[in-house]
Amino acid sequence: MASQEKYTILYGRLSQEDMQKRSGKEDDSNSIQNQRLLLEKYAADKGFTNTRFIYDDGYTGTNFNRPGWQEVMELIESEQVGTLIVKDMSRLGREYLQVGQYTELVFPSYGVRFIAVNDGVDSLVESSNDFTPFRNIINEFYCKDCSNKGRAVVKLKAQTGARIATRPLYGYMKDPDDPKRHIVPDPDTAPVVKRIFTLCADGMGPSKIAQQLETDQIPTPSYYCYEKYGVKLTGLDTSRPFAWSATTISRILENETYLGVTVNMKTTTVSYKNKKRIDRPESEQFRFEGTHEPLIDSQTWEIVQDNRRHKRRYTKFKEPSLFSGLVYCMDCGAVMTYHRTHGEKEAKARFICSNYRKNSKTTCSVHGIREEDLYAIVLDDLRRITHFARQNERRFAEYIGMKRTKEAQKEMRSLEKQISAMTKRQSELMSLFKRLYEDNVLGRIPDEQYRILSTEYTSEQENIKAALPELTKHLQELKDSTSNFDRFLDNARKYTEINELTPELLHTFIKRIEVSERARKYSRTASQDIIIHYRDIGIVDDMPQELEDILRQVAEMEGDITYAQEPVFPTGS
Repeated sequence: MASQEKYTILYGRLSQEDMQKRSGKEDDSNSIQNQRLLLEKYAADKGFTNTRFIYDDGYTGTNFNRPGWQEVMELIESEQVGTLIVKDMSRLGREYLQVGQYTELVFPSYGVRFIAVNDGVDSLVESSNDFTPFRNIINEFYCKDCSNKGRAVVKLKAQTGARIATRPLYGYMKDPDDPKRHIVPDPDTAPVVKRIFTLCADGMGPSKIAQQLETDQIPTPSYYCYEKYGVKLTGLDTSRPFAWSATTISRILENETYLGVTVNMKTTTVSYKNKKRIDRPESEQFRFEGTHEPLIDSQTWEIVQDNRRHKRRYTKFKEPSLFSGLVYCMDCGAVMTYHRTHGEKEAKARFICSNYRKNSKTTCSVHGIREEDLYAIVLDDLRRITHFARQNERRFAEYIGMKRTKEAQKEMRSLEKQISAMTKRQSELMSLFKRLYEDNVLGRIPDEQYRILSTEYTSEQENIKAALPELTKHLQELKDSTSNFDRFLDNARKYTEINELTPELLHTFIKRIEVSERARKYSRTASQDIIIHYRDIGIVDDMPQELEDILRQVAEMEGDITYAQEPVFPTGS
């Protein structure tokens, strides 16, 4: 293209901050329309021809990822631009390194004349560029100052428990009476959230839940937002409105907001230049309970979190076993996995210690239990406990309260010892690091040995750092907890007739089942211990004989043969 035919680009930019100022009528000089008028008048007065106005409205100056600017650069790189004119240096950008790269290297290499009208900068006049680098730094300081002030305002708001998110979480909507601070259940999506938690509590995983919602043609959160508010979120595919993903389901199941809890400052950006989101440590977050109406109760939340930690695997023969994720080896603590060989009848399906199957005979033994035997034991014990709880509420409550107190005290003492030992070891490691460094500097130990020991100490320190918060949190939970007998009793009243086990029943009442090795290894008839940990009340298989007698008397009075007889626990495998 001939020199006289090259464009004179008039470039304008307006950021979100400038738009907010404009809406507040503090400064109207930076509006896109005013920038255009100023640049066109300047071009006409100075005799520039073949002008073309390109702008970015609502884009930050801290980076150059702007559609208008990309268009400008395409024209410059194809050598179609002779002159680039902006109102001032801040309109070009506020990131002084990149601005300097463009003005000092890029524009001169393509023969582009650069003019910033209000700052008196003209690349043809060398003296006008002397102060430009300092002006660029000042422009960036302005961005940094605005960012710091904005963060301070958001933090102050977050500390009060107010909502700082601009868009309500899926399942909620802005409260019409207080849209800036409060959220209420969305009648369209709240039932979907409740259903997701219910399906997971019944043992269904995120992938299966996503498939179910897609089959039922439930719009995804992003598509619902687009359909209701007209907001097109990142990654939205409007051609697949029902394409739920396991990731979306998992995020819903892990979000405490549905419990009526507000957690502010969970994430932040790397800096005012880098907008990548990163997670904040829990110590820097602000957590408030009871800030809005919950969509699920605490029991459902606990069941779901337990299910998420112990994922159920689908077998080649059928759906996962009812007990998948609930059965543990009493000897080594490993999960017991469902096992059934080809050609084997379903009645012979059994649970085997996963530690033995994955590793070797030295880590644990092959012991296990048949699924049908476990089913009979759990059903019988569950009926026994719930029946007694309903008939003898006061005595059962006293027994559970006394038992839970002893167990909690024992566990708290154990946790306190672990925390104390870890804290002491942390101090020791700091001292070891100092001595190790000094010995290396003084030449007492070679570099290779220093590297090996340093790596070992660092690894140990990181392990302690990761474990300590979890132990401390668990200890605090034990200190704050009381027996949830009332919740257990409510469930016992709800399920008055338990004729068969279902996923809902198991996850409502049972937290964990432990199976021991038989008294004689490889024996099919020797006795075997089965310990059932009930949700909310713990282990109840060692009730005093007087309570058992009361249970039997009540059963006899009611003519309940099942409970009047001695319970029979199958032991065959």
